[in-house]
Amino acid sequence: MMKIPILVVFLILFMACDFPKDPENSYQQAESGHLLVGITINPPFTQKTEDSLFGKEVSFIKEFAEENKLKVEFMEGSESELIKKIEKFKLHLIIGGFDKKTHWKKKVGLSAPYDQKHVIIVPKGENKLLQKLETFIFNQKPKR
Repeated sequence: MMKIPILVVFLILFMACDFPKDPENSYQQAESGHLLVGITINPPFTQKTEDSLFGKEVSFIKEFAEENKLKVEFMEGSESELIKKIEKFKLHLIIGGFDKKTHWKKKVGLSAPYDQKHVIIVPKGENKLLQKLETFIFNQKPKR
């Protein structure tokens, strides 16, 4: 009887998996509709005039969306309002100059820092969305 090495079995099983997982299908929803981005105003990261949103993170998200062929819809709110929405998977991302040590990190997922300190908030467990965002972040680092 031939023994199959455990590593080969593991590789076959791993390759059969749909990885990374997005249990709530956040990335798929963003592809088929809009990337829903919560925004709390915090200059210079996120700023607002009467008719437009701008700032470092607004531009960053627009670039991410363009690269991934996603349409973006921004929803303004307070931090606590936006956190509640992302916990219920009603938002895909939140921006607003959040530090990697944010007190919200127990409730939400965080991207890798796009600079030395600041992160984008993502829903907990939405790994495909996070993987796409972090790939974009890592590809941008030499330019910034």
